[in-house]
Amino acid sequence: LPEWAMLNALVEKTGCGLLLDINNLFVSSRNQHFDPLVYLANLHREAVQEIHLAGFSVEEVEGTTMLVDTHSCPVWPEVWDLYARSLRMFDHRVPTLIEWDSDLPNLDILLGEAAEAQRLLENAHG
Repeated sequence: LPEWAMLNALVEKTGCGLLLDINNLFVSSRNQHFDPLVYLANLHREAVQEIHLAGFSVEEVEGTTMLVDTHSCPVWPEVWDLYARSLRMFDHRVPTLIEWDSDLPNLDILLGEAAEAQRLLENAHG
């Protein structure tokens, strides 16, 4: 059962909303070799009530490159791209939170990340 199908069933049975973590989706798609756009296309997008963004780290694990959702660096360009694509799929504006849990940068970097999220949200929904 794909994760998006389980989430859709949860939404249908409970009426709950979803928090969509775009960074987690990107990291999982790379580590588990699936297309995140297929995931998004099949998710009940009207249930998405908030989006999270974050940075990830790249680690070598037993000779395999793995992405790790560390929340310790800027949002990667590939995640910004997936975020922008996801926003165009929604019929509604979705609030976005940028998570940064360790190795906190200067405030100007955090504000720059927030400004980029706002710019992409405005571009998607004019």
